[in-house]
Amino acid sequence: MNTKTHSTESSDSKCVAYGQQVQQLFELNTPAEMAEHLWEIYSGFQSFDQETGFNPRKLNIFYTFRDLLIFCQRIEAMKVA
Repeated sequence: MNTKTHSTESSDSKCVAYGQQVQQLFELNTPAEMAEHLWEIYSGFQSFDQETGFNPRKLNIFYTFRDLLIFCQRIEAMKVA
């Protein structure tokens, strides 16, 4: 069965909603502060991971960290421009 779900929401309104969520996120901390927090979280994870042994999700966690860090850096660059 191949069913498609249709959203009544336009892609423009989704972009606006995403933008509002990002704006709210960065009202709490600047993108640079968020990047610093991400480094602290990831460093703590690395320390914990070394103590506990093998983690099959380690690579996926790194990619998520990296993508979030790049996202913060892009937002910071947008604020400067």
